[in-house]
Amino acid sequence: MGELRIPAPVALMLAVLWKEDFASSQWRPALEVFGEALCESDTFDFDFSDYYTAEMGAKLKKKFLVFDRLIDPADLPEGKLTAMKIENRFQIADRRRVNLDPGYIDSAKLVLATTKNYDHRLYLGRGIYGDVQLRFRHGHYVTNEWTYTDYKRPAHLAFFEKAREKYRARLIEQSHRDEPHL
Repeated sequence: MGELRIPAPVALMLAVLWKEDFASSQWRPALEVFGEALCESDTFDFDFSDYYTAEMGAKLKKKFLVFDRLIDPADLPEGKLTAMKIENRFQIADRRRVNLDPGYIDSAKLVLATTKNYDHRLYLGRGIYGDVQLRFRHGHYVTNEWTYTDYKRPAHLAFFEKAREKYRARLIEQSHRDEPHL
């Protein structure tokens, strides 16, 4: 019989997609609720899919942020709900100008939160599902058949590997800080 173990805290991550004409100086301050950025990717053109075009228009930009404040992985649904509230604040005529997809990085994987159920997603509570996008194997992230195209780019895989290293260093730093001192 297995033993119950509390999982290690995880690094909250956020994929931010926005209209090119909606300056990051407008939406960036709203992300402070998640903490300070531990690392962030370069901004790139989101030309992998037209999924958001009808709602948000063309010429979309995207970047990934990983935050320094470690969270309980069970708090991911709350992170998604917070992200949805931020999105709603910036809507015009029921159309988002920024899309925020939270997830987390731990030592073994990158998980995204979503409101959409599918055969490879697990229900986390509060209307939110978890989707393992990347798995860490033999020193590198590997993708799944359902991994989003932009997460498969070599530059983005390298970014997530770097973010994983920073997360692990942050986890060690936090565990030393939390140790009782004599």
